[in-house]
Amino acid sequence: MSSRTTTEIAGAWLIACILSGASPHASAQVMRCTDTKTGEVTYTNGRCIDRETATQVQPAQSAQEIAQERDAAAKARQQSQAQMARDDAQRRQREDAERKEREAAARAQAGAGSNLENSPACRQARERYNAILAEADPDVSTWGERSQAAQAQMEMSCLGATAYQQLQQTRALQPNAINRPQWGYGQTRPPLVRPLPQPPAKIVNCNVFRCYDNRGGVHPIP
Repeated sequence: MSSRTTTEIAGAWLIACILSGASPHASAQVMRCTDTKTGEVTYTNGRCIDRETATQVQPAQSAQEIAQERDAAAKARQQSQAQMARDDAQRRQREDAERKEREAAARAQAGAGSNLENSPACRQARERYNAILAEADPDVSTWGERSQAAQAQMEMSCLGATAYQQLQQTRALQPNAINRPQWGYGQTRPPLVRPLPQPPAKIVNCNVFRCYDNRGGVHPIP
């Protein structure tokens, strides 16, 4: 019993079979049947009816041809699977190499950050900042700007770009948690008031930037 399809379905089916290199039906021929009255085209693996003209599109295949075709299709599938496996292995290698590069860069950055506070740039920036803080009679019109710039340079040199950026973000969220200069842009310096004699202050804590005494005073690092 022959099977018949419409023009659109059969055409697409036949093209797919030819492109894939597979036989539409094992050992079966494919006939194109054209209706002599309507011009409608159909495909069949059997025989066309009386009012149709028949054209052979796919000749019947021998058993040997079918075996060769199946063998070629199996080899093509194996080659495709092997190529996919190679591509996947190369992708995994690239991802692994990129991951190792990121980890190495992170370790290098962490190691550099841990040594920044002992670097010459950090020492120079800290000395400059301490010198501005220790000025006996500073110019009030520029002192605030100079001290803030020196503090920013010291923090950048001693902490590194990443840690400095994190510090700035913390300051933005907690503006009152950071000590600011006692006077700044365009403000008048407070009058000097002589305090009553008191026991000398004792340094109780120091960090990479400055030291603090038991009265809350701030001192340059010795």
